[in-house]
Amino acid sequence: MKKTARERRKYLRYDTEAEIYFRVHYSLKTKVEFQLVKKDHKEHLSKKYFGLTKDISAEGLRFSSTKKLYRGNRIYLEMYLPGRREAVCMNGIVRWSRRLRRHRRRALEYDSGVKLVNIMGESVVRSIYFDKKYKVVWSNVLAYAFGSFSKLKQKRG
Repeated sequence: MKKTARERRKYLRYDTEAEIYFRVHYSLKTKVEFQLVKKDHKEHLSKKYFGLTKDISAEGLRFSSTKKLYRGNRIYLEMYLPGRREAVCMNGIVRWSRRLRRHRRRALEYDSGVKLVNIMGESVVRSIYFDKKYKVVWSNVLAYAFGSFSKLKQKRG
């Protein structure tokens, strides 16, 4: 858990590292957004990119990848958490993306921040609540990533 003096986000971020795969939705100048899928609607035809999550909050996440994204891109994400076989599926909007300065030839060279719209078909905004027992803001994003706050607290000591 960390919160800095320059923090602009509403919610605390929790350090994570999980594999993430994402696809960028296409967007036309008319602002029609769409995804390419097979007729059975079970398989996406757009390119899939790999990344690693860095941190997660009640309504968003940050990850590193090889793909430069742009503010406003709508993306579909699949997050694979340790110990789980099935992906946690999410849709979100890119809020920022920037090239990492540390290494010139780094495999994962971009960091991107995404505001999540839904996770596993559920609205993220509607799921945010204040846990009175632990005095922390929680949501279905954090619940899918960590379970309950008490489980997260036990893991971290």
